[in-house]
Amino acid sequence: MNEVKTRRPRRSKADIEEAINKAVVAQIKKKGFSMALVTDIVKRAKIEPIVFYNRYKNLDEFYDEFVKNYDYWLSDLVREMAAILGTCDGYEALMRKLLDGLLDDQIMLELLRWEVAEGNHITERTSRLRELHSLELMERYKSLFDNCDTDVAAVSALIVGGIFFLSLHKDRSTFGGIDINTPEGKERVQKAFRAVAEMLFCQVERENDMRRIANNLRMAGVSDEIINRCVYGEVGNSCDAEAADA
Repeated sequence: MNEVKTRRPRRSKADIEEAINKAVVAQIKKKGFSMALVTDIVKRAKIEPIVFYNRYKNLDEFYDEFVKNYDYWLSDLVREMAAILGTCDGYEALMRKLLDGLLDDQIMLELLRWEVAEGNHITERTSRLRELHSLELMERYKSLFDNCDTDVAAVSALIVGGIFFLSLHKDRSTFGGIDINTPEGKERVQKAFRAVAEMLFCQVERENDMRRIANNLRMAGVSDEIINRCVYGEVGNSCDAEAADA
């Protein structure tokens, strides 16, 4: 007697797309973007190769659509914090969220790794888009720090670059004795975020205080020459005397 073979339930287009996406995510986590293969993906998704190729010309075409889910990653993160970004707490929280986001999202990490390792139209586009979103954020901070000596964009670039490196390097070795995979190591980095934020925003507060003092002196009839010398230049007894005489 012949055995009746059980047919596999027919899957919808949505089911197949979901299976492909899950398979790609699993393969990227295992091998990275550049080393993932269509043969491994279709095997994991339990589809025939022709099913994949009926939808996409090749894996690059799939990636071209897939990574668009991550094109607005930074802007989404910033949008969540729009109300507090211009504060010391907001700056610190932004760096914390950036670190947490990378440590929790292996696909985003693999995308960054792919961008560093390989130049193609996909990695170049994702890099440019991330830069456009970061420039928009930096313009906001530059206006806030307009009258301060510190280049907030350069400082922020160093911090973000450090976050990227620590996250990408986390499974290779400690860095500077810090193991970002441990609660202790992560806490050390988070405390550094706070220290940098306080140093930056202390300058903003100092500049605002100087402006208030200058305005008060100006309203009291003190000349701009004395104000510029005493408030914005070297403050000494001679300035105090001149202001008193005025």
